[in-house]
Amino acid sequence: MAGRVGWRLIRRATLLGGLAGLPVAIAPGAPPPLPLAASPAPLATPAGTPASAAVPAETPPTEFRPPPAQPPIPRSAAELPSLEADAPGALAERERQRAQAHQRVLDLLMPMNPEQIKTVIQSLETHERLASEPATPPPEAVMEAEPLDLAARTPPVVRAAQGYGASVVFTDRTGRAWPMTAYQGFNPNLFAVAAHAVSGDKEDLPTVLVIQPTARYGTGNVLVALQGLETPIVLTVVLGQAQADARKEFKLRLAGPRAAPEYAPPAPAPVDRALIDVLNGLPPQPDARPVDLAGVEPEARAWRVGEYTYLRTLAEIYSPAYEERASSPSGLHAYKLRAVPVLLASHRGQMVEVRVQP
Repeated sequence: MAGRVGWRLIRRATLLGGLAGLPVAIAPGAPPPLPLAASPAPLATPAGTPASAAVPAETPPTEFRPPPAQPPIPRSAAELPSLEADAPGALAERERQRAQAHQRVLDLLMPMNPEQIKTVIQSLETHERLASEPATPPPEAVMEAEPLDLAARTPPVVRAAQGYGASVVFTDRTGRAWPMTAYQGFNPNLFAVAAHAVSGDKEDLPTVLVIQPTARYGTGNVLVALQGLETPIVLTVVLGQAQADARKEFKLRLAGPRAAPEYAPPAPAPVDRALIDVLNGLPPQPDARPVDLAGVEPEARAWRVGEYTYLRTLAEIYSPAYEERASSPSGLHAYKLRAVPVLLASHRGQMVEVRVQP
């Protein structure tokens, strides 16, 4: 135990005072301390060398030099340095950089040249035109009239196509429109139904039925109630046909609530199909022979079938008495009368003679 204490004292004394040349006490009975390392011998100095030369000269400390001061950041255009004064070619370089920046902005905003832009516009127009064209040829729009038989077993047909609205008009035997009191479509997924009054008065009853298809193909029906007529009219609407009825007129053999005064009101009878064809501008029969007219509008037409003359005109025929007549809302009349060379008619408010030339 005494040996450990003595060794600790030797180490503490060596650390605190050995370097300063202080004597170190050794405890009795302690082992001798380790010998200190000998100091290195001084270098030998050659003979004749002065003592001052033997000691190397100390290197002087490096002097601290602060970095050069940076020019202050200009706060206004007045503090900007003059490029012409600082560098002779600075103005030209600045203009070159401006031109490059301008070109970069143009390339960013308009990366294509005019020819490329024109090509893109043409491609867009071609794509839009091709996208708007239907896969199938568009239907042929037709306008025609046909008689309406309330006792028929099958309802009449109205052909419609998507993008082609069909207008339906009901007329009486005098050619006046028959007002509607109610209408109803039974397939809203195929077409929409609306009715309008030609007078524009909201209080007036509608006379034009409009069918607007919303699908390409399909079949549905529409119910229409006419003023003063107890029997409802049912129409079959067919979509996707080669022909579409732009305007369809259904002629009834009765006098409607707005019937025009008749010169010789005939007894109710079915409307002759030949007169409907004459109203549509077609010959009454395949073997009908066309004849010339004079004294009425140039658009008037006539055909000769046996002992009868079929006449299509805007004039009102007074003599001779016609056997059958059909009229349209446009003011056209179709007559079936005996073949005579001269007819007495009223045209544009004046009495005229209509000469039939064989």
